[in-house]
Amino acid sequence: MKFADALIAWTPANYESKTAGQIKVGELLRDGQADWTKPYAMTGGAAYAEVRDLKGADATARVFIDYHHIVVRDGLDPRVAHDAFITIDEFAEALAEDIPGARDSSSD
Repeated sequence: MKFADALIAWTPANYESKTAGQIKVGELLRDGQADWTKPYAMTGGAAYAEVRDLKGADATARVFIDYHHIVVRDGLDPRVAHDAFITIDEFAEALAEDIPGARDSSSD
């Protein structure tokens, strides 16, 4: 899925919550859909209108910035965050080919 459509929900690792240290990436919610983000403390990605307009290198930069904040600031395990983010095209296509989940952008 494109970053412009990716809703990211997570709970920082140090929170007192059943979802502490967990993350999920899914499609942006549409009218009438149940809000699957409610159990999580934070949302990002396409939760912000300005993200929905990003394309190319701008989208790639922002997805890696979001990943960095979630891992470094909020203490999520890098592998857990990676496994969630790998569903985002701009993330998977920017990785070295020997990283699990990396995709070649020309394979679309």
